Amino acid sequence: MSYSEQMKKCEAYIAEHLNEPITAAALAQQAGYSLYHFCRVFKALYGISPGEFVRRCKLRAAAQDLLQGSAVLETALEYGYDTHSGFTKAFEKEFGVAPIVYRKLRGERLMKVTIQNEKEFKVFGYVIETDDATEGGYWGKIDFSQYPQYPADCDDQGEVAMWIHPEKVSGELKYFFGYKTNDAAPSEGFEEIVIPAAQYAVFEVPAAENAAALAQQMNAAWKEIFSSWFDSVEYKYDETKMCFEFYKEEKSFIYIPVQ
Repeated sequence: MSYSEQMKKCEAYIAEHLNEPITAAALAQQAGYSLYHFCRVFKALYGISPGEFVRRCKLRAAAQDLLQGSAVLETALEYGYDTHSGFTKAFEKEFGVAPIVYRKLRGERLMKVTIQNEKEFKVFGYVIETDDATEGGYWGKIDFSQYPQYPADCDDQGEVAMWIHPEKVSGELKYFFGYKTNDAAPSEGFEEIVIPAAQYAVFEVPAAENAAALAQQMNAAWKEIFSSWFDSVEYKYDETKMCFEFYKEEKSFIYIPVQ
């Protein structure tokens, strides 16, 4: 039996015993190799250690259980975590979001995606240079007291947050945050961005208890869209248009141009 075939048998063994302790030594014994040789072959084929592979498999299975309604502590114990906090820490490391937020995003948000055609519109706001390109909810890291206040009579129809203008050599982005408007020209200290007409997949992100929680949810939502949603639909990302976050009153959305 080839190494690849033997490792596939190990994968099957792991899948069948996710609710039990699984050690590298036990997997090596199943494969009929010494522990040293098994770990070398496994790392060469998978790029990670057997222990890390098992950890990820358990967490992905736990994520599916959460979506089926399992309680967080119950799920933690099922997959070998002694405490709620230990499971949450491991889960956040793997998925970028706490278990309860993951369930809320996957269980609610993706059912609220709609496809919409939007006309061109203008946004007045600030262009912020930064080397910390967190995908979603980056506004949570900005001290807006350093920037001009919105004009008192601004035609505010909601706020837009987006990454713009990639630097050609490094690929670094700038951040833009501002308000949608029909006004003719921006006030001093503001810049104008024109967002072209496009067809969008519009994701409504569930409300959060505070700004920090919302920023975390937005970041997780971006990851989910590009890691899972596009794989499940026939739509393709329209690279000629702009994607952005949109905030109106108590609601939050992510707009992804599609074709």
